[in-house]
Amino acid sequence: MDKREVEIALKTLDEHKAEDIALIDVSASNPFASAVIVATCLNPRALGAMEDLLEDAYEAEGIKVVVKEGEPDSGWIILSVSETIIHLLLEGNRRELQIEDLLKHLEEKAKK
Repeated sequence: MDKREVEIALKTLDEHKAEDIALIDVSASNPFASAVIVATCLNPRALGAMEDLLEDAYEAEGIKVVVKEGEPDSGWIILSVSETIIHLLLEGNRRELQIEDLLKHLEEKAKK
């Protein structure tokens, strides 16, 4: 897990009031990433702003965001840097998708 990538995301999300921030180690089950971060934003405007803040924070550290998918109005934005994937969701989308539960289940299966 690239601790620097994770620390930048966690610090930015916390400083800018993202809610229910979860860090999941997926290194045992995912060949493309070692960490997934899931966070809730209060509304579409906050979702778009958080995306911009994360991109700026990574850029300031010389880290390139390699994947950026989704729009604030969709309620779900995904950012990916080298080893870290960040899911930004509105509360309703997060409840519906249950990404953390899926990832934790996959990790448990991979460790068996």
